[in-house]
Amino acid sequence: MASNLPDDPFSSRLRAYFYRWLSFRFGAAPTIKGGCRINGFGLRIGNRVFINRSCYFDLSAPIRIGDDVVVGHHTLFVTANHDVGGPERRAGAVTPAPIVVEDGAWIGCGCTILPGITIERGSVVAAGSVVRENVAANTMVAGVPAVRKRRLDHVSAGEAIAG
Repeated sequence: MASNLPDDPFSSRLRAYFYRWLSFRFGAAPTIKGGCRINGFGLRIGNRVFINRSCYFDLSAPIRIGDDVVVGHHTLFVTANHDVGGPERRAGAVTPAPIVVEDGAWIGCGCTILPGITIERGSVVAAGSVVRENVAANTMVAGVPAVRKRRLDHVSAGEAIAG
């Protein structure tokens, strides 16, 4: 229901209040654009978080997003994996693992964040990346699978950070 609200500023805030009513924990002033899907419970979102359109949150395990995080559209947060089963069914038992995105991170559009990942503070995940290893603080990663492209310790506000 909340994902079907119009995509205007009022509806983005209303969507967050609706999710709070469902017992999700959101900080102050979140913006959640339309078309997002939240599958399960255990989503925690910090203050001033911006989540763009059509993101997917698989909550087989908790997902925690810190303050001032920006998430691009069509990003997938996948917390469930499977053990390899026998030949009769290779997708074996589900093995959930949480995802943590720390303060100030920026996740570009079309990314996939896999189970058990921590994206540390101030990091950038370039558009279209598949993150299967933790991302160190103040680091830019890109690619499939995502690999470190550069440190961002000395990048100032407004400076271009092309790969």
